Formats: sequence, C-alpha cells, structure tokens
Amino acid sequence: MLKKINALFKLLDDSDPQTVHKAMAELLKYGDDILPYLAEHHEAENPVLRRHIHQLESIITLRRRRAGFAKMLDNPKLPLIRGLMEVHLQWYDNDSVRSLEEQWEDFMEVFKRYNPWTLSELAYYMRKNGFIAPPPTDIHADHFCLGPVLEEHVGADFIIYAIVIAAASEINFDLRIARLLDEFILIDNFGNGLTIRNNWQQLPNVNIELCEFWDKTRLLKLASLLLFQYAVSSDSFRYISTIGHSLLGLEDDDPLDFLPYPYHPQA
Repeated sequence: MLKKINALFKLLDDSDPQTVHKAMAELLKYGDDILPYLAEHHEAENPVLRRHIHQLESIITLRRRRAGFAKMLDNPKLPLIRGLMEVHLQWYDNDSVRSLEEQWEDFMEVFKRYNPWTLSELAYYMRKNGFIAPPPTDIHADHFCLGPVLEEHVGADFIIYAIVIAAASEINFDLRIARLLDEFILIDNFGNGLTIRNNWQQLPNVNIELCEFWDKTRLLKLASLLLFQYAVSSDSFRYISTIGHSLLGLEDDDPLDFLPYPYHPQA
C-alpha cells in the first residue's frame, strides 16, 4: 500500500490534469492513511504539488464534516448557536467557524448592551435593528444561514427565532419556539407570544394547548432540509451532493440513489 500511495503522490504535479484528477481520486480511497503524506508535503516548494495537497486536505475535511453532521444534529448537548453555524457551513463550506464566532460575538455585544428582558423590549430591539422574514415566495439559501442573516437581518422566521433564543439564553431570558396555526412564534415563560410577522407583533395569553413546541434538533434538521430543497429547486448540483451526503452521514461521494435523474445517473 505504501508503494502505491507514494506512486500516486508523484503524479500530483503531472502536467496532465486528467492524470492528476485520477491520482487524487485514488488517493482519497485510502482515507486517513494518506494524512501523514499530506502533512509531509503540506509546505512543498512545488506550488502545483502544494495546491493539490491543500485540495486533498480540504476534501478530507469536508468529508469528515459530512459524516459527523447527522450525528451532531442529534447531540442533545450541542449549543444551538453552534448548530446554526454548522448548518451555515453546509452551504458556505469555505467559511470558517472562527469567522462565524466573530460575527456572533459582535451581535451579542450589541444585544447585551440593550439587554431586552421582556417580549416588549425584545420586539422593539428586533424592529429597531430591522430583522425581517422574507415572503414565502422569496426564499433563498441565505435565509437559512447564520452569517447572511446576522449581516443582512433577513432570514427565515424560525432561523431568526433560533438566533433570538440563543442570544436571550446568554442573559438568562428563557424563550421557546412553537408552531401555532401553521406559524412559528416565540413564547416566554408567562405564555405570551411574539411573531416576526406584522412588524414583531406581540401575542398575549397564547393558548399553550394549541402549540407544538420545537426543540433545537428539529429546528436544525428543518433548516438543513430546506437548504437541500433549495439546492434541488435551483439545480445546485454541488450542494445537492454536499447537503444530501451530510444529512445521511455519508463519508464517500457515491451518488444519492434516492434522487431521480439527473441528480442520480440512470442505470
């Protein structure tokens, strides 16, 4: 095996792109066994070889992220904000966790300064900062991704609610997300509600018996599934593969045989 891996590594700076592509595909079949070789050549003087080494490292990192994503969503100890970051990385897979953490820290600095302790104060804060949900007919992948939502203040209602819950938990303000009459709303410990619709309308004395409360696992899975749906509807082949494999917890790049042609080649 070592001899075969060494032979394949020698092909990574070949002048023929097809030869390089085939060599990389073969190397990836060895999985973690090629990691020592990647580390050894990570700072290779040959820029072509170095670029292909970095590409292999990126692919392996992406595959690991895919394989761990489904398990991560079911982890009850996963912080909600970290889950939102991982969903974001399903679409913006070149972004870093650290860059998202910095965005979150900037958001929390302002949020804590205002320190909303009631639904009324929270509604005022969200209106003042222009957080809105797009109409159902104008949904884009960005509306499910933490980074763009924090930057543009536009996102799917339940994503903005999840951001609010994560932020409120840091100031010990307990909120929950529920479905009420086919609409997501926020509910506090006193049974009062808040909806992003109608400019952050308050809903006093919500009938709790009519509410279906959603935990973070269901919310994160919904965000991932809607990203996948958007990828299919927009013919984004790359994301169909990436998110589909992640939701199934697959490490390899085998076709998703549950999808129809052209997403899965016909036999």
